[in-house]
Amino acid sequence: MLRWVMLFVVVGFCLSSSSPLHAKRFALVIGNDDYENIEKLQKAENDAAGIAKALQKLDFNVSLYKNLSRKKFNINFQKFLMQLNKGDDVLFFFAGHGVALRNNEYLLPIDVPSAGPGQEILLKGESIPVHTILDALENRGVRLSMLILDACRNNPFKREGTRSLGTSRGLGTINAPPTGTVIVYSAARGETALDRLSDYDANPNSVFTRTLIPLLQQPGLELSRMEKLLKRKVKALASSVSHQQVPAVYNELVNDFYFIPPPAGSTQIVAPQSFVNQQQVNPHMLGVCGEWPNISRTASYAQVEYFLTKCTTGVMATMARAKLKALKDKLGTKVALIPPVVKDPLPERLVQKEPSAKAKRLFNKAWNLNYGQNGERQDYYKAVELYRKAAALGHPSAKVNLGYAYEQGHGVARDLHEAARLYQEAADLGETQGMTNLGFMYEKGRGGLERSLKKAVFWYRKAAEANNANGMTNYGYMLENGRGVTKNYKEAVRWYQKATDLNQARGQNNLAYMYLNGRGVNKDNKKAMSLYKKAAGQNFPNSLYMIGYMHELGRGVPRNGKKAAAWVLKALKARHAFSVKEMTTNATGWSATFRKELQRLMAAEGYYHGAIDGAFGPGTYQAVRAVAGQ
Repeated sequence: MLRWVMLFVVVGFCLSSSSPLHAKRFALVIGNDDYENIEKLQKAENDAAGIAKALQKLDFNVSLYKNLSRKKFNINFQKFLMQLNKGDDVLFFFAGHGVALRNNEYLLPIDVPSAGPGQEILLKGESIPVHTILDALENRGVRLSMLILDACRNNPFKREGTRSLGTSRGLGTINAPPTGTVIVYSAARGETALDRLSDYDANPNSVFTRTLIPLLQQPGLELSRMEKLLKRKVKALASSVSHQQVPAVYNELVNDFYFIPPPAGSTQIVAPQSFVNQQQVNPHMLGVCGEWPNISRTASYAQVEYFLTKCTTGVMATMARAKLKALKDKLGTKVALIPPVVKDPLPERLVQKEPSAKAKRLFNKAWNLNYGQNGERQDYYKAVELYRKAAALGHPSAKVNLGYAYEQGHGVARDLHEAARLYQEAADLGETQGMTNLGFMYEKGRGGLERSLKKAVFWYRKAAEANNANGMTNYGYMLENGRGVTKNYKEAVRWYQKATDLNQARGQNNLAYMYLNGRGVNKDNKKAMSLYKKAAGQNFPNSLYMIGYMHELGRGVPRNGKKAAAWVLKALKARHAFSVKEMTTNATGWSATFRKELQRLMAAEGYYHGAIDGAFGPGTYQAVRAVAGQ
């Protein structure tokens, strides 16, 4: 699987927050996949096409080319330059191979020869120097120049002995970027940029590009803010498959820059004191109301009441009132990630000492406060206080839940070291969820623990053998993917089945995937659908999406775009990150029937207000994110 790095260079001349009235926007977009003498690529054309489409919506006059030789590149670049006038805004995008030679960067056309060590002059003569592109744009007197260079991180030239031509990591950082310049790499130095999340990831774009495209289209999103969102979103997406990837950003701009300027007269609204520790305001919504998606999961009854004094109308206020009613009716709004083990006591042989009656009472009270159950209003702070007291009395599950509070920052300052310590203490007492959580900390290398897949496997397996469903699923996942243990599909299926027998949604979801792809079992779409529906019955987000996906393709069920849309809407409501990404970056890969029905369903619930035409644009994307609470 190819890995990609994206270099995003913005060179500004006399930058300001808005373009002059006479300024026009131009973009030259190139994607090279079909290299003749070096390794071919897979997604460069797709990435170029996706960027071109996004820029056209931003009023760029786009020239899109694919698989250019050096001669054709020079001809088309010269043609492009002749369109430009002084004061124009220009964006140049290149997806393909690139190399760095002596701190200079070169883009490779499809007919570049397969050069070796000592043939640098040959390669320079047959490639496109990045500095000549920058110089040419500056000579045209353009107001703003942007270079987005998406280049394969693996050196495409063969190594001879210990020597190779160019650096082994593709393009390098431009030295000493001047004022008015922004450089963004899709991954930090030493990290690998993903082009896909898994073999099952149908998105045509790399992880970085699929994240960048919707950010380009967000109204009122200033470039420096976009950089932070880009880092956060890429990191979260890569982390979903246990991969470390955080874009590196070098910003030397002095003034603000917007791809889509904010509405005239809009101002920055300061968050009320109650929410100062929450995330930033969602860029898709202005004002205090836009904070609701950021606080909805953790807000207490009092916080929701206060929020409604500041946000009184609109969709966000309606959602907040629904939350308030749910809290008032003592229904709670969160699914317990830590099983309520008080209802299913651990076998005595696994614990050193049975918790005292007082410790059990404290734990029960804390759990009810933590999840807003049994007549208690949700209050993380009081829950932490009681968990701490129960843990001090030796209650193993209290140690786990207190550790989880530290891990998530629920009712206490986030402290991964303290979380790991508490999980270790709980695991030593035989608490199986403590074992599972400790395994996760080792898998990710969190809380001061050295990353160790073998230790993660040890704790997952120990929890699984002690009948912990989360441990079963995690151990099965390690077996399925060969992480810290020899890959074994049949054994993975066995543990997924055990978790499924305990009605664990994630185990059901993972077992469905095995049947869908014939891993360790005979391929069976109907069996996969049955398992996905079991997990969907517990509102497991990925299963909701997969049922929609299977209806769209007609796998295990008759093809039905309308049913597919209904299921994907459920996945969005369950805040399934991949569903949001798919609907905002790859919706054209779904049928017109599906797209129109999803728009109709979102319109019926007040999220979407545009035409029901199946054409997904900024309005549809905003509705998708609003459904998902973003």
